[in-house]
Amino acid sequence: MSLTVDVEEIYHDLWPPGEEEILKYYDYKLPKGTFFKPLRSILKIFEDYHVSSTFFVLGEVAEAFPEIVEEIHDLGHEIASHGYMHRDFTKIPFDELEKMEKRNRSLLEKITGETPKGFRAPNFQINTEVLDVLERIGYLYDSSVAPSIKIPGWFGYYGAPLHPYRPSRQNLVKQSEHRDFFEVPVAVFPHIRLPAGGGWFLRNLGVDYVKTAVRLLLRKGLPVVLYFHPLDVDSNVPKFDGIPFHVTRRCGEYTLKAIEHILKTFSDCKRVPVMSMLEEAYGINI
Repeated sequence: MSLTVDVEEIYHDLWPPGEEEILKYYDYKLPKGTFFKPLRSILKIFEDYHVSSTFFVLGEVAEAFPEIVEEIHDLGHEIASHGYMHRDFTKIPFDELEKMEKRNRSLLEKITGETPKGFRAPNFQINTEVLDVLERIGYLYDSSVAPSIKIPGWFGYYGAPLHPYRPSRQNLVKQSEHRDFFEVPVAVFPHIRLPAGGGWFLRNLGVDYVKTAVRLLLRKGLPVVLYFHPLDVDSNVPKFDGIPFHVTRRCGEYTLKAIEHILKTFSDCKRVPVMSMLEEAYGINI
């Protein structure tokens, strides 16, 4: 099992629907560091339950607050990339994307002394062309595919494997034996393919929903990759006009307790970073 965290500011999960209002709220000075307290709440739970994790770090956040990246790394967690900016990577010209991601990879390497091996796209927006760019830059894996039914306007790659695989260069959901780059999908219900990786689904559909998916995956001997954000555990998320209530529903104490409940329920599972899952559990040496 791998419990992962996307390190980003609270507002990254809220716009573009309320972008202008959010910018005014923050006095047009971003990022602000509002994620520090909720992020450290997650770090404390991980420390209490001896969890080693992967933190996918947004570049503009790392640039503004390198100390928090150092703190995460010093606690023994894997540092990976969440992109330099929280944008839809499938809509960025390839030359700009490559330049931006080389910048972020170098930044994270400078802070931690280690070259990031993994990547997760903002809002899980990914395609085969983006994967080609990431592989060319030097990343060894991506974890942006939810092999679920399609969620309109969001994500879903129905038919993709439920386990780490080498994605085809022509079709993201197909496997290939001819590349040393891996896709590590997030958790979904097997068979019915409903998304259950964490975040919005944990908060809105409840901890029992996610636990059921985890249990079914483990029974089949499949890996479990969950994901969380600082917003999920922030009890002080500001309210903005135009942001639906479900976007911030149960942020704070509920989600903190839910994460803890998942860790207690599956206490016999080893909790490792994504890279360790590839290297150890699956015998993948990259």
